[in-house]
Amino acid sequence: MVIAALTGSIASGKSTVAGFFKELGAYIIDFDALGHELMKPGQKVWRKIVDYFGDGILNEDQTIDRIKLASIVFDASWELGRLNEMIHPEILKESERITEEILLNDPGAIIIKDVPLLSESFAKKMAKYVIVAWSSEDSQIKRLSERGLDEFEARKRIQAQAPLNEKLKFADFVIYTDLTIEDTIEQVAQVFKILRNLT
Repeated sequence: MVIAALTGSIASGKSTVAGFFKELGAYIIDFDALGHELMKPGQKVWRKIVDYFGDGILNEDQTIDRIKLASIVFDASWELGRLNEMIHPEILKESERITEEILLNDPGAIIIKDVPLLSESFAKKMAKYVIVAWSSEDSQIKRLSERGLDEFEARKRIQAQAPLNEKLKFADFVIYTDLTIEDTIEQVAQVFKILRNLT
């Protein structure tokens, strides 16, 4: 058994890296996906968010309008912090439940926890190793522009998150995603081989 946390920043290539780990046989626990499940109408987290931010963030079908919510929290860091306080503990609980289930069926599993927002203290609670998907800010902005954000909005999203270089300080492995896809695949394969040898 090996449990590693994979983190990065917005548009740093983290999801691509997670996909390559999955292809090699790792189990991926996607914290974004868990968050989406917990934010479905009627869920406890959904109620907390709506009570705090108001009905104005809801679509007609009562789902949370993630674009509206993002525009609020990325304009005010304290609001982003409040949102994270509502979501993170529940995501962590669900992650632990899934981890236990995986290990029951596969005691030698390599589990990668795909965590967008990861501090050093948070990392130590959930994983033995930390992998950082690193990209230059120019590459992040280019990728975000391809998703429809202008440069101002892209920079705002990037600056709302902890600097990638800060995460490098507690990384055990770094995967650089600025080069070719083939280069990224090779780096992932090297890290996976090391993790396999640690099981």
